[in-house]
Amino acid sequence: MPKRISDVSLQVYVTPEILEDLVDTVRTELAEHLGDGDICAWRFTLPIAEDDSRHRDFDNRWRIANPGAEPQGRATFEIALSLVGDPAELTDSYLAAFEHRLLQGLDTLGPGAPFTFRAEQRSDLDMEPLLPERL
Repeated sequence: MPKRISDVSLQVYVTPEILEDLVDTVRTELAEHLGDGDICAWRFTLPIAEDDSRHRDFDNRWRIANPGAEPQGRATFEIALSLVGDPAELTDSYLAAFEHRLLQGLDTLGPGAPFTFRAEQRSDLDMEPLLPERL
């Protein structure tokens, strides 16, 4: 059966303590939103290197929003989520509600904290294992 896949990427410029709180929020929202449905999900958090253009952009944006202040241990991280399920369950409205709840959780970042949020949905073909034909 074909599956629908939703890939969510949240990039943030935060301190490790704020990242920990944000990951807890994402984990909680994900657990509450999945409920009793038959949707699989996984999450991972990756640091973004200081020489990456995304980090430099976030650092510049933070400094502009906080003149005269130092970032004090802030770094750029990506929280990546993938949800996989039946298209009848993983609907556009389901995904929109989940994205809305995640964005509300960004309140923990505080004012002037740069972030980006991207979500993409796609359908995956049903990949039945191919068995070689017998001669």
